[in-house]
Amino acid sequence: MNTKTNKTKQIHTGHWTVKNARGIRATNGNTFPAFDPDKLKQLMPGYQAWDNWLVRDEDGFVADVNGFRILIALVRPVGNGFDSGERIAYFYSADGEHYVPGGFLYGDHKLYDDIREWSGSTILRADGKLQTFYTCAYGADIDGVWQTVQRLATAIQEVTVEGDKLTIETPTYHALMGGVCEPDGFYYETPAQASEREAKWPTRHRVSVGSDQTENNCMRDPFFYKDKRTGKRYLAFEANTGAGFHAPGHVRAEYVSANGLPKEGFAPTEDMLKANGCIGIIELTDDEGTFGQFQAPWLTANLVTDEIERINVVDHDGHVYLFCVGHGNKNALNMENADLTNRDYMLGFRAPYFGGPLTPLNGSGVVVQQKSYGDAYAGQMANQQYVYSWLITPTRDQKLGVFPCVSYANYCDTGKGVEAVMNAGPSVRIEIDGLKTRIVGMMYDIQPAQVDASREADKGSATEHGYA
Repeated sequence: MNTKTNKTKQIHTGHWTVKNARGIRATNGNTFPAFDPDKLKQLMPGYQAWDNWLVRDEDGFVADVNGFRILIALVRPVGNGFDSGERIAYFYSADGEHYVPGGFLYGDHKLYDDIREWSGSTILRADGKLQTFYTCAYGADIDGVWQTVQRLATAIQEVTVEGDKLTIETPTYHALMGGVCEPDGFYYETPAQASEREAKWPTRHRVSVGSDQTENNCMRDPFFYKDKRTGKRYLAFEANTGAGFHAPGHVRAEYVSANGLPKEGFAPTEDMLKANGCIGIIELTDDEGTFGQFQAPWLTANLVTDEIERINVVDHDGHVYLFCVGHGNKNALNMENADLTNRDYMLGFRAPYFGGPLTPLNGSGVVVQQKSYGDAYAGQMANQQYVYSWLITPTRDQKLGVFPCVSYANYCDTGKGVEAVMNAGPSVRIEIDGLKTRIVGMMYDIQPAQVDASREADKGSATEHGYA
């Protein structure tokens, strides 16, 4: 891990290095446990649900919204396949475990008819309104390379409760983020810049042998964070480094190792030269949180991967922890390390303050990981257990130092072969002790409101799964 100070913006830009990525190892403390897919029930009839997040207050804890917890999730109709029809839906729960579907978050009021709604974060504001920061996406051919163009948006909504029914009302404000909805090209790569690099370094390794390294442009997953030291509000988001700051196509010592380049030299592949994933920072500059200003990236993954997504920032024990997730199949090192193929992971880092110097947790950065032992990149439907999209969700009543972490379960071997789950997965409990973490439990605690008695009698616990 290496960091460099950007004095103008006071962001210490750190790097998840080649050495860090080469240090990924499966351990008892980071391996996502085997789970029972029969205990995962469909949250929204007729729809698959995947990336999900709980509404939080401005202090970062899961919010109590008039006596309810609210779960937000991406959904699409069963049978639609990937890359089509994604909407954001909401669910509410009085007991924090059993969720009633409330419908699409924006109802019939999509920002644009032809966009796909992608992940973000939702806060309960001090004025009692909900504000969601999310991603608008659409596909486009840009200079001969297919890109999913992504822009950041926000919506502000009232919440009403009548009896046991919660309703999130039509947005009173709904628009693209002012000043920062698209990459600037300097700090953050534009789709046109990504297409230009794909033309310069065409993908050499194809998905048939386990690599998916087409130049992939990202601008998504905005996560709200309020700095307790300064009171300033930020969005941390997934992006790629632009032409003016840690541009791709270069080998720098800090990308390879905190100790510099190896004595025997370093020869990057074409895939490494294109890899430029990063976690970007936006400072919100108006009272409503609808306008912002780009700051330098807090973390980059130059030479390692194009994608570090599902950004999450957590305060703990006087420090600030940064989390994100990634796919081994999109890691540029998977051609030298076959163990990365079909292995997905959540990374974690610790800083003394927001934007401060980052240190990877557990040495490599890996907090949670799982590997599917099928053919290389055979497709998610061939995976024995495909779990992803981990997100730590602090609660005010959690055990000290132990954090709930939600997931998305895609496919799993049910004993009758690999079958689709495509629903909110089990939540694991992660113990954070300084720079060390370990999984200490698992719960089936995101369920539909209507469940049968046998399911209710066996929700699962840390002791039952052998992590106590």
